[in-house]
Amino acid sequence: MLFLLSLLSCQDITLKQVEAPQIVVAPDTIDFGHLRSGHESDSKQVTILNPTTTDLVVNRLELFGRNYSINEEGFIVEAGSYHQIEVSYTPATFEHNEGYIDIYLEGQESPIQSVWLDGNGDAPVINLNPLTIDFGSPLVGCEPTQQIFIENAGNIDLVVNDISFMTNTPQDIHLNYGSLGAFPWIIPSNAKIAVFLDYRPMDESNDSLTFEIDSNDPLVHVYGGSAEGSALMSNEVTETWFQENNVVVDIIWVIDNSGSMATFQSLLGVNMSNFMNMFLSFSPDYQIAFITTDNPTFVGSVISPLSGDPARDSAAIINSIGTGGSANEKGLDQLHTCFTMGTCSAFIRPDSKVVAIFMSDEFDNSVITPTALRNYMDHNVVNEFIPFAIIGDVPSGCNDSGLFATAGWGYWNLVDDYGSTWWSICNVDWGSQMEDVAKALALKSTFELGEIDPVVDSIRVFINGQEVSEGWYYVEEYNHVAFDIDSVPEMGDTIEISYSSWGCGG
Repeated sequence: MLFLLSLLSCQDITLKQVEAPQIVVAPDTIDFGHLRSGHESDSKQVTILNPTTTDLVVNRLELFGRNYSINEEGFIVEAGSYHQIEVSYTPATFEHNEGYIDIYLEGQESPIQSVWLDGNGDAPVINLNPLTIDFGSPLVGCEPTQQIFIENAGNIDLVVNDISFMTNTPQDIHLNYGSLGAFPWIIPSNAKIAVFLDYRPMDESNDSLTFEIDSNDPLVHVYGGSAEGSALMSNEVTETWFQENNVVVDIIWVIDNSGSMATFQSLLGVNMSNFMNMFLSFSPDYQIAFITTDNPTFVGSVISPLSGDPARDSAAIINSIGTGGSANEKGLDQLHTCFTMGTCSAFIRPDSKVVAIFMSDEFDNSVITPTALRNYMDHNVVNEFIPFAIIGDVPSGCNDSGLFATAGWGYWNLVDDYGSTWWSICNVDWGSQMEDVAKALALKSTFELGEIDPVVDSIRVFINGQEVSEGWYYVEEYNHVAFDIDSVPEMGDTIEISYSSWGCGG
């Protein structure tokens, strides 16, 4: 007040000097500090002093900022006097609020002065994660459990006073507090606790539970969540595929050209017509290229529908490969190099299935491992990549009708990793064998199931509406049904597989 009186005592001097309206506002910043949201509020005064000899008309006050309020809009400050306004701050939750008051005099478009506001609300803040739970459609008799976390995102302890719930009858979804003990539960700032929802369905009716958490959160005293489920007596599904006739495939043969391969190359060349005739019967859109186990560059020209005689041209390339290559066969390395140096990458079309066929009577000596090659192919081949192999039998090799080969380790590992097919290089029936290779390239022989963990004994396979009990088998590692080569569905066939699954998932 001494400040105000001293200003008032100088009125005569001020009258002679003032040419435009003036005011003195104190303070120009108000800091409300920290208040307990929901429990505390505070008010502070702003003094507007008129040091002039004429009345000042404060036309309006404009307030900006959440949770602030003022008790008036416009007023007159008489000459040499002052006026006080009250500013209140009432925080609602855990928050930091900034704001300001603009003071406008009569006839002025811009504020003559502003007062800055700052305040903090301290509070607990309740969150649920997740807010809702859907148990899906487990089998009756299963008892799935899921967690819900009650979190405190505020800066003061959250107190959970009680949880109430409503459920349909009979009650199949239950709240389980575990070892939390009796209410109240105290959750410190940035901490969480877990409660469980147990689903114990006894029938096929829809089940639901809604619950409300009563806490000391000042903004949301009661916070709600829900859970639902609808059990099934059986979860049998039927999945359908069609054996398509639009084969688009790019094939890379990787041929062993070491000294022991003369007989095998001859058999391949002689029986290439069996392969091509069967393969072409599916009207494929194809390209075929050849590399060797010691060189990643293409041997001869690429075979395609534009070739004059694909079977004859392929046999000519095979016969030209020869047996003067390295005895240290590295077929996996050569395929990898063919892609990394760009020859194979440029060869592959963006819409094609990519196939590699390895043919060798020895194990692979590559630096790259089958796992590393798979990682590369999976990340760099746009569409599906499938390896096949014509190799010595694993684990002991083969010796049949004068044909001898050691086990084709490396090639076998890659093919096995993909769940694909290999053939024995010692099989004397190369005509039939090459037809099988062609079928494997052109027809889909494996069908992945959409649900995990099927009940194997429940799997039933239908071709064109008729159940087939032989010629197929389930592969647990890949969760697919695979057909034997001589039982693969024909072009245009409809394949249906029905099964139930274990477990209690949706």
